Amino acid sequence: MTTLWEAKVFSDETIGFLAISIIVSFYVIFLFKKINTFSQSNVSKIVGVSIVSLLLIFNILNIRDRFSEMNYAKQNPLTVEGEVENFEYYTNGADSFTCDGIYFSYPSLESSIGYDIPKRDKKSVINYEGQYVYITYYTRNEENIIIKIQQE
Repeated sequence: MTTLWEAKVFSDETIGFLAISIIVSFYVIFLFKKINTFSQSNVSKIVGVSIVSLLLIFNILNIRDRFSEMNYAKQNPLTVEGEVENFEYYTNGADSFTCDGIYFSYPSLESSIGYDIPKRDKKSVINYEGQYVYITYYTRNEENIIIKIQQE
């Protein structure tokens, strides 16, 4: 069986945001050193420290939430296999389908780790009605969140 997609704590988007945060932080630190001679340096330093602090807090909270969600998903997995049915492809990316009577809809705003790649994206793995898949998922707040998609 081939794994087509699997949830990860550190997705490409998470790593990208971390990289941008680090670059912005270094840039702010660089500006601190440049501004030393100006009279407004205290205000600039406060703004810079605030920006770096907010980025750090946001990243820590995001990573903590992703780890928490992944732990919950691993403790409460469900599986279903069958053909993709009632596949609804929307240009805004809010695709949905059923598999063996279980309804899936994405992108999921409730989860940061669940499958959320719409058909219009070239990385999508759910592409057509009748596609036979094995799905591992969990249910939270009456929503089925996909954490793994496999195919033979």
